[in-house]
Amino acid sequence: MNKKFLGLIVVLFIAVGILAFNTYYKKERLIKNGTTTTAVIEKISRNKIDNEFSPTVENIHIKYKYIVNNKDYIKTQEISKREHDLYFSKTGKVGDSVTITYDS
Repeated sequence: MNKKFLGLIVVLFIAVGILAFNTYYKKERLIKNGTTTTAVIEKISRNKIDNEFSPTVENIHIKYKYIVNNKDYIKTQEISKREHDLYFSKTGKVGDSVTITYDS
């Protein structure tokens, strides 16, 4: 292998290491200094995307509302059905509450 190729691999490893450390540090800072609030699920919808190149993809859209400093925020979170089934044992219902930690 030539030196330029090895140098490129070293630079890529350093970049990945920096990104991993940055992500870890942001998460830890959010846990330590973040503000926690409660959001209420307003709507849950699903859609299927048929694709001729890959299997059908089913997405779950969760619309939730929360209040910060007397101001209402409404956000929508999208997650694929496959990822949902990996990380969650059940799907919440409209009216359920979830805890959100955000950077203040």
